[in-house]
Amino acid sequence: MTSSSTRTLSPRSDLTVGAVTLADVLTGQRDLYRALLGIATQEQDAIVEGDVERLTRLVEQKEQVLDHLRAMETERMTALVAIEMATGIPADTATVSEIATHLPTEIADELERAGRELRAEAVALEEAHAVNARLLRNSRALVDRWIHYLRTVLAGSLYTSEGDSPSVEGGRTLDRSA
Repeated sequence: MTSSSTRTLSPRSDLTVGAVTLADVLTGQRDLYRALLGIATQEQDAIVEGDVERLTRLVEQKEQVLDHLRAMETERMTALVAIEMATGIPADTATVSEIATHLPTEIADELERAGRELRAEAVALEEAHAVNARLLRNSRALVDRWIHYLRTVLAGSLYTSEGDSPSVEGGRTLDRSA
């Protein structure tokens, strides 16, 4: 009597199971990257609108998605270790293309599709983050210009009823740390 718990898989079966699991994980990671891209787009709107509360909520949402992504990374490494055991391809340097050369065509195609889709989402997310960084730098520069303008207006353009310009103690009307 053979139980399923004592049955061992052949290296080919380990490879197939590992590759199918890897494709599923890559698809799940793609979905999480897509969610991060949606959050990044919403962050752009919040930055442009100057909505700090909304931006804070979005950062919290992003952290939750990143937690899920970290968990999926563990699953990805587990699948890669199974593939390494079946093929000898080191888990830490394995590529989807390299793994696919050891697979039946249908499974290889699915794995490569999942890899391409994940890569596309990752590139789009990287581009969105670059836009957000630029928006934040521009927002900071705008705030700095307004602070400089207000300091000039408040410190240099106020006159007393006698027409004198009062001196401002300490020379700083506005403080950037406020």
